[in-house]
Amino acid sequence: MTGRIKIMNRVTGLVIMFAMIVLNGCAAKVAPVESLSSAAMGIKVAQERNAATFAPLELKIAEDKLHDAKAAVQKEDFDRARRLAEEALMDARLAETKALSEKAKRLAQDMRNSIETLRHEIERTQKMKLQ
Repeated sequence: MTGRIKIMNRVTGLVIMFAMIVLNGCAAKVAPVESLSSAAMGIKVAQERNAATFAPLELKIAEDKLHDAKAAVQKEDFDRARRLAEEALMDARLAETKALSEKAKRLAQDMRNSIETLRHEIERTQKMKLQ
């Protein structure tokens, strides 16, 4: 009886291992829909943050990689498609961050200019009071 249980355990283990190998092989053959969707959403967000104005190169690279990822899906090269989609998402995030940074720099410069204008006005007003 114990010999029979050992054989059954080995067979069960082999069946489970074979099933895992088959499932891993099937998982690699599935289109990376989630990665493509995330990349497209990342590009949309970057566009909404004015990346076309403040980070056009980074945005273009992200859009090109997403386009290439979609082409790879059509050729059923899902690993390449997934990699390109993930790169497109990172490039879109870079474009978004760069756009936000540039907007913040411009806002800070506008604030400095306003402060300088106020400073000049205060000085002018004080000079007028002394006269």
